[in-house]
Amino acid sequence: MARALLLIGPVCSGKTTTLHEIGALLDRAGTPNAIVDLDWLAWATPATTSAASVHDLLVANLAAVWQTFRAAGIEHVAGAHMLSERTEIAAIRGVLHGCEVTAVELSTDPGLLEQRVRQRDTDVQRTEHLALLDAYDAEAAQARADAVVEVDDQPAAQVARDVLGVAGW
Repeated sequence: MARALLLIGPVCSGKTTTLHEIGALLDRAGTPNAIVDLDWLAWATPATTSAASVHDLLVANLAAVWQTFRAAGIEHVAGAHMLSERTEIAAIRGVLHGCEVTAVELSTDPGLLEQRVRQRDTDVQRTEHLALLDAYDAEAAQARADAVVEVDDQPAAQVARDVLGVAGW
């Protein structure tokens, strides 16, 4: 059976960095895989006349990409995105047909997240990301995710190993 990992968590929690490390670990193991920064499947502003939300675009685009990956013999896919609602995760699970999906939340100290945003982002993006951090409900992680991995100052390779471990890969 095909398997997918969804790395979720707040902005600056290390989702993309961990995603790259997971891809490298799977490559070294000789496992056909794909890694997808799900942000890029939904970086859009739909027309005001459209009923589609940005999340709807992400889900539809992922469904198409998943079919392409399966046709290429890829059965291990990892994706990363800030998903804060169970319904968002359920919609993604719904389009990954024939795939066991494990959602893993990356948890990091809120002060460290704010520090990372302030160091990395500028102007409008900093303001948006700080607002997202304020609104993110870290307490709901257990309800959203199948597992939670503590990140803090762990090396990315260790976080990737921990994620693969809790996912049973």
